[in-house]
Amino acid sequence: MTNLSYEGALYEAAPGVTLDDLNIVENWINRPASEWAVQKIGVLQSKIEQYTYKIYHSNRYGKHALSKLIPIQTIIQYANESFGYNGWSVEVLEVRAVNLDVKDQNSDSIDKELYTVTTEARIKVTLKDGTNTSSDGFGKATTSSKGESHGRSKKDAIHCALKKCFLQFEGIVLEHERKVDTNYYVDGLYGSKMDRK
Repeated sequence: MTNLSYEGALYEAAPGVTLDDLNIVENWINRPASEWAVQKIGVLQSKIEQYTYKIYHSNRYGKHALSKLIPIQTIIQYANESFGYNGWSVEVLEVRAVNLDVKDQNSDSIDKELYTVTTEARIKVTLKDGTNTSSDGFGKATTSSKGESHGRSKKDAIHCALKKCFLQFEGIVLEHERKVDTNYYVDGLYGSKMDRK
C-alpha cells in the first residue's frame, strides 16, 4: 500500500455536473507555483545575502536574526527589484492587540501615565504566480498616548511579519527542491509524473 499512484484514476462528477463546472483550486501554500518564482526568489535571496554579509563581517551587530538586522524599506526595495513592482502583494490577515500595560510616571512630568501596547499581526505575501507564504509578527510601543502606542505597535508588528514572510521564501524553495528530488508530489505538476514518461 506504500506505492499509491493516481496515474490511472478516472474522475467523475455527479449527474448534471461536469468537472468543468467545479472550481479546482491548487494548494500552493509552501511551494513555488512556477519556475519564475524559483528564479526570482533566488534573486531576492542573493540581494539579502549581500546585504547581511556586510553586516556580519563588520562585527558591530553580533549574530542576530536577519529580521532584526535588515530594515523594512530595504526588504521592500529588494522585493520590488526582484519580483517587480506589481509582482507581489500583501494581505493583512489579522491584527490584534495582545497586551496593554499602564505605568505611572513621576509626579513631576505632565503626562502621568505611560502606555505599553503589544500587538500581533498575521500577513500573507503572494507573488503574481500564486506562490505565497504567511507569517506572524509582534510589535511593542511605549508612549504617553494610548492611541499612539496602538498605532506604533501595529506598524511594528506588520513590518516584522512582512520581513519574516520575505525571509521564508528561501526555505520554501529549498524544501520544494528536496520534495521534487524525492518525488513527493503526486499531482503531476512537479517531478513525479513527468519523470515516469
